[in-house]
Amino acid sequence: MTQDPDPHEALASIQAARAGSAPPADYPVGYDLIYGAVCALLLAGPGLPQPWSIIVLPLAMAGLALMITAWRKKYGWWVSGYSPKRARWVAFALGAVFVGLILLSLYGRGDGPDWLFLVSGGLGFVAAIAGSRLWLRVWRRELAEEIR
Repeated sequence: MTQDPDPHEALASIQAARAGSAPPADYPVGYDLIYGAVCALLLAGPGLPQPWSIIVLPLAMAGLALMITAWRKKYGWWVSGYSPKRARWVAFALGAVFVGLILLSLYGRGDGPDWLFLVSGGLGFVAAIAGSRLWLRVWRRELAEEIR
């Protein structure tokens, strides 16, 4: 004899699990600021003079890895920016902006003004924070729709 759960109880259990996977309501703004700083380093780095451009990349990548590790330790989960169906388009758009800013940074290193890496990093900082918040909003809305 099996003990099949009531369909309503099973659905409620699934909805509760999805609601529990949503980002916390007190999502830390500091996380966005650190993410913005890491992205600024990644985007400005290619335009920096040698040896700084080679030094900045591993530091920024380590910062990103530490952010992910700290998030997993604190909340017990991590979601890639590309996995939620609707929110992934925000990540793709942010990636396109980042490619443009890297090219701007490289242009400054080659033919353009030497200070373009500062512009690229500053714009990347702002774009990363805005993109992170937009991604979070789209993902929360997507989770809320799936729960219903």
